[in-house]
Amino acid sequence: MAANVKATYEKMKNSEIAKKSKKFLEDHKNIFQIIKFTLISLIAFIAEFASFYALIFGLKGVYGNIAFSWFIFDYEPGENFGLAGFIAFLVSKCIAEIISFIVNRKKTFEANNNVVFSAIMYALTVIAVIVLSTWLGGALSALMSNAIGEGGAATISKLVGSFLSWVIMFLMDKFVIMRKVDKGENAAAEETAAPEAAIAVAGGEVLAVEDDADDAALEEHVTAIEEAVAEGLESVGVVPPKFDGGEE
Repeated sequence: MAANVKATYEKMKNSEIAKKSKKFLEDHKNIFQIIKFTLISLIAFIAEFASFYALIFGLKGVYGNIAFSWFIFDYEPGENFGLAGFIAFLVSKCIAEIISFIVNRKKTFEANNNVVFSAIMYALTVIAVIVLSTWLGGALSALMSNAIGEGGAATISKLVGSFLSWVIMFLMDKFVIMRKVDKGENAAAEETAAPEAAIAVAGGEVLAVEDDADDAALEEHVTAIEEAVAEGLESVGVVPPKFDGGEE
């Protein structure tokens, strides 16, 4: 049973449709990044809204009548739920950003850049976004509450703040925070720069050998070169010279 399933999977993976689908995804990578980022943001958005309403109505009776005004934040009782509104906006935004960071780094952008740099830059960006969206939420709620009511004003302000956050975070994640670097090339460059055998061959003669590597490994390299040269000469009817450990 397991063998049949594995065989079916391998057949599907190597099918023409699978190859075309893979090529399509590679050719439209940016579009699918936006789709995945949007879906993950939607999940974070749902978690944000759920926690926002749970907090705002859970804290309304305790902190709803307490005014909160600090820096650019202005949450008045009644209009935007006072201190309860501020706490709800702030905590729900933090929950959403934590979900977005973990999932988008692994699934959307497949980032492999320095995780410390990524976390620091993400934290700074999130702080800026939180300040902006939290201030915007309070400002819009106060502006619209008299016209459409407290609940409608809070919902619209949250939607506007969330969309703005989406745009800012996508651009920062893709181009700054969650970059995918080609570590294969970096590793190859480091290996090339490391001490290794440097062998030049011209006219069937070993000209130079500079090596800090294992003697056995060097001997294998030299032997392989000798055999390749000998085969090449024999193929054109030339008797190859005899090598004796590099001595004449």
